[in-house]
Amino acid sequence: MDMKRTFIKILWGIVPKNLKIQLINFKTLALDFGQWQSIKKKIPVDKEGDPIPWYAYPAIEYLKQFDLTDKTTFEWGSGNSSLFWARKAKEIVSIESHKEWLNIVNKSKLSNQKIFLFEKKDDYVRAILNQNKKFDIILIDGKYRYECAKIAGKCLSPGGLIILDNSDWFPKTARTLREHNLIQVDFNGFGPINNYTWTTSLFFSRNFNFKSNQPVQPIGGVRQYGDE
Repeated sequence: MDMKRTFIKILWGIVPKNLKIQLINFKTLALDFGQWQSIKKKIPVDKEGDPIPWYAYPAIEYLKQFDLTDKTTFEWGSGNSSLFWARKAKEIVSIESHKEWLNIVNKSKLSNQKIFLFEKKDDYVRAILNQNKKFDIILIDGKYRYECAKIAGKCLSPGGLIILDNSDWFPKTARTLREHNLIQVDFNGFGPINNYTWTTSLFFSRNFNFKSNQPVQPIGGVRQYGDE
C-alpha cells in the first residue's frame, strides 16, 4: 500500500498544473457529487448511495438547506426523488403513470409516502385535485408537464414552491407557472447520470417563507475563514 501511495504521489508530482486542476474538477463531479455512482447504478444517488432527485446538482444543493419537516409535498412522477422528499418532508403524494415502475418504487416506499397509479392522461393530470387540499411543495417531473402546470398554481399553499425539472425543454410550461405570479429561479448544470447539463427551475411564491440554514459549505468547496 505504501508503494502504491508513493507511486501515485510521484505520478501526481509530474502532472502539469492545468491538468491537475481539470482532474480535480472531474473528481468533484464524479466522486464528491456521486455522479459516477449514479452512472453505475443507473439511478440518481449521491456519493453515499442515498437517493436524490434527478435534478441539476445546483438545485439539489440549494434544496438541501431547507428545513422541510413540516411541509407537505405533491409530485407528478415517482422514483428516487420520492424517497429524497420523503426523508426531508412531512409527507409526499406521488402520481405514477406506469404500473411496472410503480411496482418497483413501492418496494422501497416509506411510511409517509403515498403513490397512486393513473394511466389515463386526464386522471393523471387532475390527480392533485383528488387530494382536496393544498401543498407546500409541488414537483412537476413526469408526463404532461404543461397540463400539470396549469393546475399546479391553484393547489399551492401560500408561501409555497413549485419545481419544474428540465425547464429548458419546456419553456411554455415555465411561462405558464410564471403567469401564476410565481418567481422563476433557474439552476443550470450537470446532474446525476446524464452527460449533458440541463435546467431545474424553482418557482417561488411572492411570500415564500421556508426556514433555511443558509449558507452551507458547497460540495467541492474550499473552507475559508471570512467574517465568522
